[in-house]
Amino acid sequence: MVKTIVLMLDAFRRDYITSRNTPFLYGLTRKYGLGQLKQHFGFKNTVGFYTGVHPRKLGLFTNYIYDKKIRAFPYSILLSPFPGKLKFHLINFFNHLQGNDMSYPSINMDYFKYFKLKQKKHFFQQDSIETLFSVFKRNEIGYLFYDFPFIIENGKSRIHYTFRNNDEARAKKFLKLINKHSFYYIHLTDLDSIGHKFGPKSSEIKRTLRKTDGLVKEILSNFDLEKDNILIWSDHGMVPINKIFDLQSKLPGFGKDYIYFLESTMARFWFFNKKIKKQVLSILEKHKDKGKILSKQDKKSLKIDFNNNLYGDEIFLLNSGTLLYPNFFNNVPVKGMHGYDLSDRNETTFLIINRKFRKQAKMEDLFPTLLQLMQLKFQSKIDGKSLFRK
Repeated sequence: MVKTIVLMLDAFRRDYITSRNTPFLYGLTRKYGLGQLKQHFGFKNTVGFYTGVHPRKLGLFTNYIYDKKIRAFPYSILLSPFPGKLKFHLINFFNHLQGNDMSYPSINMDYFKYFKLKQKKHFFQQDSIETLFSVFKRNEIGYLFYDFPFIIENGKSRIHYTFRNNDEARAKKFLKLINKHSFYYIHLTDLDSIGHKFGPKSSEIKRTLRKTDGLVKEILSNFDLEKDNILIWSDHGMVPINKIFDLQSKLPGFGKDYIYFLESTMARFWFFNKKIKKQVLSILEKHKDKGKILSKQDKKSLKIDFNNNLYGDEIFLLNSGTLLYPNFFNNVPVKGMHGYDLSDRNETTFLIINRKFRKQAKMEDLFPTLLQLMQLKFQSKIDGKSLFRK
């Protein structure tokens, strides 16, 4: 039986691949070539892989939207005894028990009650669009996805936490699960967390690259590089931080006349009256050296020109390399970030396939490419195009 393995290496920049830091991956690129993968603007880069369509068509751009109803459930009170991110592990565990397998990213609990996820269910739980999962089900393909903390196996999911929350522990668990299925997927994440904490040019990144390279080699030792189907890719790169911008201290009080969501690379605003909107926009205009208010044309170019304000009435996007801090995600300033306007080459990511393939690709090209690799057909109209010559 021909097997297929997909390795998604989070935050793995294209220029990370070198003979010194990643000898195994470098060897694969010498044999099969190194592709350049263009990501989407925002924080929903895996959408194209699962569906073959741009996130805009599914109304997706980033994780949190304004709820418009302040939730009465006192999360902050009930979860106050628990430290840091453990609060969100508990929230996501109960969310899973309710049948929703999209995790809430950890944010400041003081603001959590104002926002909700735009995408509540994982793609394996969705029937309204064609996905890899629906194609696999139609063709009776046995599959196993390990996308921490979820293990998704033939339409059913379970949560798996490791005592040591790192890629080595996850790879060890994954290798034990390789048995009867014809499709496998694993998501390795250490490069993302290390890149944020120490920066993409740090010695810690180099050590993590060598470790990741070793894990990829170990995982692929269970597959036949000539006969099986191999796809390795990353969802985004990582930009070194060179400036920090404190916008929050310059803004009027939160909650009554307007609200905002402070991501690491942008601030999104919802206004409840014209007076406060004028005041906030005036403040933003004074800081054009840090970023810009996205115009209608900017939003169109970035493909976030939605016909609603779910993601905000206005968006202030920072210049590449500038970190918005304080923000809702980080307790301390980070040294690496992604999610800018994609003009920075440090955002460029990669893909490797053990076949001859077109080297310039978009995220949504991965869907038809993978299915052609597996000799499977899709039925829906998609944006992506196969990277194999017909």
